[in-house]
Amino acid sequence: MSGEQHVEREVYFGILPVLRGERQFGLLDFILIQVGFGIAAWSFLVGGYTGFVLPALPATAAILFGNALPLLLLCPLAILFVRYGVETFIGARSSLGPVGSNIFLVIFAILNLGWITMACFMLGESAIRVVGAFGGPESLQSREIGAPIFAILAFAVAWWIAHGGPLAIKFFIRVGVPAMFLIICGLILYIFIAQGVDKVLAAQPSQAYDSMRRSLASAIEWNVGLGFSWLPYFGQWNRLAHSEKSGVWGTYLGWGVVLNVAAILGALTALLVGSYEPTEWMVQAGGPLFGLFGLVLLILANLTSASVLVYSQGISIKTVFPRWSWTLACLTAVPAALLMLTPTVYDSYVTFLGYVSFIMASFGGVMVADLMFVKKWRISIRDLYDNSGGIYRYVNGVNWAAYVAVVIGGIFYFWTYDPVADRAGPLFEYITAGIPTFFISGILYMALARVPALTGNTEAVGATS
Repeated sequence: MSGEQHVEREVYFGILPVLRGERQFGLLDFILIQVGFGIAAWSFLVGGYTGFVLPALPATAAILFGNALPLLLLCPLAILFVRYGVETFIGARSSLGPVGSNIFLVIFAILNLGWITMACFMLGESAIRVVGAFGGPESLQSREIGAPIFAILAFAVAWWIAHGGPLAIKFFIRVGVPAMFLIICGLILYIFIAQGVDKVLAAQPSQAYDSMRRSLASAIEWNVGLGFSWLPYFGQWNRLAHSEKSGVWGTYLGWGVVLNVAAILGALTALLVGSYEPTEWMVQAGGPLFGLFGLVLLILANLTSASVLVYSQGISIKTVFPRWSWTLACLTAVPAALLMLTPTVYDSYVTFLGYVSFIMASFGGVMVADLMFVKKWRISIRDLYDNSGGIYRYVNGVNWAAYVAVVIGGIFYFWTYDPVADRAGPLFEYITAGIPTFFISGILYMALARVPALTGNTEAVGATS
């Protein structure tokens, strides 16, 4: 391999900053990638759960608000990663420290296995219904046997696509994403035409909470959890954007706006059919023809997203182990296959969203506050790569001010809302949990960042570029 080829490979499959001339994604490609990543198991499921507890109009409002606001709050980080061409866990060193960023990476890798499982298992659920429609073997129509088999096969295909890197994914989504979007819009139109607008708007949720206020707060919280979940994926793709405009708008429109179309479809069909599971309501809501197209949509959407998730994990692992081969880095996603052997993880989606919400809201609040108000947009790219003596060394490589703020933010979240027991604290129905956790963590960090005993480095507070 020539020196030039080696450098190019380390840009796309390693940790080198991406220079302007090396970036492959314009605004259209960037939006398509974010939409292709965003429209999958998580958006259909969060919409289905929302339609389980709210009527059509409040459900739509909860979906739009819950997904768009977290993305708006996190968008300053898109500018950071585009401007410097660095990956998420390299850029996070300025606010968390090199060791602190690695801790965040471990948390991300664990959660990412859950997301891969969600995407692949929903694909497996879709596949067993296609098998059933064509009279296939009963064993392959089972959730306990067929769905895991198809999920693991899908994971293998997704791994192969991801192994080809971002350019392979780019060409894959150029065909897949427009097709997915057309099918989704077609299903929504079909629902309104076949069922009638009045019936759709008058449909009542099958498992609403005791009060409308509690139902609305819970639905918003689930969608907020999905909105904040994109935080660790910002740098992995924004580093490849042509411009800050492409990065910010592509990220916000793809993850904060367009994926809501899939979530709204999930909510409407859950209201009409009484099931949050997309693979169940596709055929019931869309009829034999549209239902089959819908199942194909789910297979394509989740395969695309699983590919992006495997790539994201691989590129992030390379930041900690730059000497690892790209193949080995991608293989760290293989444990997800073990989580696909049963439906347990897939069926625990709402609880999973709660954990994602408090973790990513806390880290997001800290990272945005550090960039905008502590560092004031002044970042030293040289020191991002200096693990031992740079201005971001902090105390033993950890910015303890950031982690104290994250922990306290998490405590506040669980006091406000316990996702395991689905227990609401006294403030939850009025302010929910994820959004205030973001602000509490960020404001607390701004105060703690001035304490030298926690940062161990007063220079880092006002680092220059």
